[in-house]
Amino acid sequence: MVESPTKATTIASYLDKDWVVVATKGHIKDLPAKSYGIDFQNSFEPEYEWLKGKKTIFSAIKTQAKLASIIYIASDPDREGEIIAKHCYDELAKLKKPMFRLRLKEISKTEVERQIQFKLGLDLAEIESQIARRIVDRIFGFEVSPDLWKQLKISSLSAGRVQSTVLHWICEREKEIQNFSKEVYFQLKLQGTLSDESVVLDHQTKDKLNFDSVQKILNDLEILPEPSQLKDITLTQIKKKNIKRNPPPAFSTASLLEMSFRVLGFDSKKTMKLAQTLFEGKRIGSGERIGLITYMRTDSTRVSDEKRKLGEDYLKKEYPGLVFSGTPTLKKQKKYSQDAHEAVVPIRPSYDPDSIRSYLSSDEVKLYTLIWERFLVSLMNPELGEETIYEFHKNNHVFIYKNEFITDSGFKAFGKRDQKKNSKKFEWKIGERFFYESHSIEEKQTEPPVRYTQGKLVQKMEDTGVGRPSTYGSIIETLRTRKYIVEYHKSIGPTSLGMIVDDYLFLNFQEMIGESFTKDLENKLDQITEDKSSRINLIQNFYDSLVGLLRTPRKKYTSTERIYPKNKEETLPGSYAKPNPNRSAKIKASKTRISIPKEHTNAKPCPVCKQGVVKSKLGKKGKTIYFCSRYPHCDYITYES
Repeated sequence: MVESPTKATTIASYLDKDWVVVATKGHIKDLPAKSYGIDFQNSFEPEYEWLKGKKTIFSAIKTQAKLASIIYIASDPDREGEIIAKHCYDELAKLKKPMFRLRLKEISKTEVERQIQFKLGLDLAEIESQIARRIVDRIFGFEVSPDLWKQLKISSLSAGRVQSTVLHWICEREKEIQNFSKEVYFQLKLQGTLSDESVVLDHQTKDKLNFDSVQKILNDLEILPEPSQLKDITLTQIKKKNIKRNPPPAFSTASLLEMSFRVLGFDSKKTMKLAQTLFEGKRIGSGERIGLITYMRTDSTRVSDEKRKLGEDYLKKEYPGLVFSGTPTLKKQKKYSQDAHEAVVPIRPSYDPDSIRSYLSSDEVKLYTLIWERFLVSLMNPELGEETIYEFHKNNHVFIYKNEFITDSGFKAFGKRDQKKNSKKFEWKIGERFFYESHSIEEKQTEPPVRYTQGKLVQKMEDTGVGRPSTYGSIIETLRTRKYIVEYHKSIGPTSLGMIVDDYLFLNFQEMIGESFTKDLENKLDQITEDKSSRINLIQNFYDSLVGLLRTPRKKYTSTERIYPKNKEETLPGSYAKPNPNRSAKIKASKTRISIPKEHTNAKPCPVCKQGVVKSKLGKKGKTIYFCSRYPHCDYITYES
């Protein structure tokens, strides 16, 4: 019994005619959508109900199970898969047939046969942890969402425990951008020659230089007043250090999502969907169906000895000289990593992307290539070289020249990746002279913080222990569905509605959605044992804390001027709307009718909601931005092409 029909077809191809493989098509039960679904009088017991259409599907499965002599439940090898296995087990227990749990970390004949021999049972600790997580999230949503409706007068709002933490990151970054004040500074460079080589020296200083400071340096060096009296500067110190750049490790879920988004432009939802198809299996040629990658929900970069040997054997054959010849240095797992599964790697490195291209869609090929290359690169030699810093002193001013000489490209030579210009080694010695020819003054300015991309958000979730691999994609998708965030040109920013919700939540529920609390709670949820009392105690403590917050007087911003600079017209900076300080109190429920000002009576009606009109503003990058006058209740937005 598996979750996916595709996986069922793949596994069935490994087994003989005595086996029947069926699919539940995901979860069969969950908490009710429109009611609490928790028995508070009975130790917070969940009250699961059948999902729509699943009772019929499972009835057919049960008919097949009655004819079986033994039952194996092979839902996904993670916390969600474990609760699916538990629900299936409970429904089939009355048949009194032997039942075992299979945890397939890859879809291959070898792995299926190996797991069948183990005859494992349910992981009660994982089940207790998943139940606790689901109940905590349900309590937070069902208690905080109505509070949002009441306090902000917007009935369509909802709040999630982990989503609220991630929303706060996005909103805080937006405030940093809005309040950023650029600082102009200058960089002084000297052009000249040393041992017949054209060289550019950079002025070295701890502080950023203003224009007057640069002029003073030029005077000190006797470059000013013109004509220049500076003839040469002596090389006084040479510093050398070895370069060793290790290859990146194989992908975890977070690093896969980040790289897929950055390189391929695939969002988290698309990447995970494609990875699922690669995991579940494809028929390659006339051979058997086989999974192409290991399980794609993992926070580990660990590679099994078996997979490492397969990769090394392939490299020795196809890329002799590139495979790492010594004992591999295993990268330390991140602090909050569970390390339950190995990294996302190809099952058979010999299936290179070109050889199986015709059996995959174009997007599947792109993602598989990314995973296949990253795995092989992780097994290769590091890049080696030497960095030399040459220091030149003149009248208490220091100028430097950095030179990098690569002796072994290592992993960067794979697939002709090494596009770096040929490095050159200089044999300059202390006492040699740099002959001055000219100077330049480069004006620079500090840059504001950049908005998060999907990949960077997922990476931060993994780094901080907020969320888990199975939830990364859904967290971002939920925020987008709720219209708390918008995405444009790969960058994510909050909507006006998202800023208002975050302001309120963080003022009143910081203890529950702060980063430290969220990651600590995640750790506690992970550490729940098979002892049911540990689950009950955790939920009780969480519930008591939340109720205590709900009973305290509510805080509201009386003005948002401390968040946004004064006298800034409401615009869509680049791609995001910024809340109008005077508008938050005026937003009503989404069904509220919005009156159209007279100056817009002849304007073009909004093509999405048909109620508002299309307004326009000049964007930060000079493009005209068109949006609905009913924003944020209507999210229509387009840009001048």
